[in-house]
Amino acid sequence: MAKYGRGLNREIVSAVNKGIIYEPFSIAQIKEYLDSKGWEIPESYINVCLANGSAKNHSHTYKKYFISVGDGKYRLKQGYVGANWK
Repeated sequence: MAKYGRGLNREIVSAVNKGIIYEPFSIAQIKEYLDSKGWEIPESYINVCLANGSAKNHSHTYKKYFISVGDGKYRLKQGYVGANWK
């Protein structure tokens, strides 16, 4: 799979910090945003990126940008909120 921008999870973090995507966000919101950028990314790929980016027991080298809040919704981890992450 091709790299999208700075990486899919990093692009999501940026969109949330810019106010393009609102928390708590869902896969549907992310898909809509990515489609607006012209990136045709399979929903299964988005699902995996969000799950891996929030799972405490996934690879210790994979950055954990998100917190799962249930019902398929996510928030940014506190360390990734703010102007430095736009």
